[in-house]
Amino acid sequence: MSTINVTNLSGRGGATPNLPDGANITGVATATSFDGNLKSTGTPTLGLGVTINASGVAISGVATAGILSATTLYGDGSNLTGVGETIAPWHYNPQVSAIKAKVATGIGVTFNKKVIAGSGTATIKIVNAGVAGTTIQSWGISSVTFGVTDITFGALVSNLTINKTYQLDIPATFIDDTAGNSYVGTAWTFTVEPASGKLFAWGNNGDGKLGQNSEQMFSSPVQVPGTTWEVGALAGTGAYSGANTNIMLKSDGTMWSWGNNEYGALGVPGIAHGGHRSSPIQVGTDTTWSQVSTGMRSISAIKTDGTLWSWGLNEKGQLGDNTVISKSSPTQLPGTNWAYVARGSNSLAAIKTDGTLYTCGKNEDHGQNGHNNIINYSSPTQVPGTTWRKWEYDYDRAAIATKTDGTLWAVGQNSQGALGQNSPNNQSRSSPTQIPGTNWSENANMHRWLCHATKTDGTLWAWGYNNYGQLGDNTVISKSSPVQVPGTTWGTELGTIGSGSYAPIAVKTDGTLWIWGYNNQGQLGLNQAEATKYSSPVQIGSGTEWVQAKGLYMANIALLKDQTP
Repeated sequence: MSTINVTNLSGRGGATPNLPDGANITGVATATSFDGNLKSTGTPTLGLGVTINASGVAISGVATAGILSATTLYGDGSNLTGVGETIAPWHYNPQVSAIKAKVATGIGVTFNKKVIAGSGTATIKIVNAGVAGTTIQSWGISSVTFGVTDITFGALVSNLTINKTYQLDIPATFIDDTAGNSYVGTAWTFTVEPASGKLFAWGNNGDGKLGQNSEQMFSSPVQVPGTTWEVGALAGTGAYSGANTNIMLKSDGTMWSWGNNEYGALGVPGIAHGGHRSSPIQVGTDTTWSQVSTGMRSISAIKTDGTLWSWGLNEKGQLGDNTVISKSSPTQLPGTNWAYVARGSNSLAAIKTDGTLYTCGKNEDHGQNGHNNIINYSSPTQVPGTTWRKWEYDYDRAAIATKTDGTLWAVGQNSQGALGQNSPNNQSRSSPTQIPGTNWSENANMHRWLCHATKTDGTLWAWGYNNYGQLGDNTVISKSSPVQVPGTTWGTELGTIGSGSYAPIAVKTDGTLWIWGYNNQGQLGLNQAEATKYSSPVQIGSGTEWVQAKGLYMANIALLKDQTP
């Protein structure tokens, strides 16, 4: 029978027409919309190449041969075969929809069926102004682990930055199923939030700085109340940590203080001058704090919006607010885009997102603020250079700093060879002077003429004062040039080393915690008698989830990752 070509086909009164056997109808199966169902006394067969191209099409009782292409397909697709069978993701880690992910998150996807390696490269990129830009890390197909229905990406080279947004992009060819069908690919964004941790402290407990609601000394780690301390909160807290003042952040962005309150250092105006607190008390009600650093009764902190705040003692202009008037609550400093802050006893250093460095406060003795003079400044004043990465003070005598090119610099007093210039008796330097070596990580620390710094290969180096074995090189001889501490798996992130009072402390990449030096106030945390000395690192306990550690005045403090779901 010849072909009947029609645009519309209907029977008398709108009834379904009866067609002769073998009729070949064209022009009907493609339409803008179907108001009802395709009906027949039997199951109709649509020919190869038929396209149904309208959204909202509902087809029932149709047996398709070949390819069916539609904008919307209703139903669960459980009976589809061929290319219509999709590899559907069941679970993402981190989850989709720009939710927050912990800073140490793993990355992977779980699917509805068995998946195998395809080809190509997946990437994670940082998002700026809603646009994915610089690639942080890439994974070739060979660096991804495949399970039956899941894939897991290799470890991140470094932790993601808290409060930054990232895009994970998996290309269409990256994953296949066993029939050779490719997962269509996806990209999604997520924002990084701090992981929470448990905080432990030990050693001298003057003014209640260990947070134990007492002033009792402890020679073993004791937990500070709370389980949501921010992992990352010890980065840049200051080697001297305000002598007997402690201020820390929680993972919800709140700030808490305890210990000595002279000159309003706790940041809580209702507490009288000198009214110490031996348990944590919240500073205000703000939930947008991202970093804090303590000095000798002077504190500075940054909020998530890039603003910089200071309070406490200000006799040398160390608060940076262009006055010498002490403040008992946070006071905003000029400028925005602040990314990092560090305090000495009476000095302040802060770095902006563009790599510029500003310092102020006490500078009159040794030029430790890096301005090539010994003049005090009461407002942040720029130090030459635009590639500064981190800065740490030694009380108020010297400072150590790293740049983005992996170089290491020191400034100020050179007693005991603390500036690393191979000369223990040379005069102070009032401009940053480079320490020999390359590939230094951001992790450099200085306290009481003692310096420790790691390189990007995980090696740890020390120099300066060593009368108690605090260099960790199995001697008690001071050094004016870097010497290596045994081991190659020392942490490279800021906050994994604290040069504390005669007892340096450090975290390794396996999460173990190590200490060495002198024990005159129980600061070794080993529950041993006073005057115990170690000139090489010894492990504290058997824990493997330590993430950061910092030296206090005759005490130490460390963060243990909280495993609570």
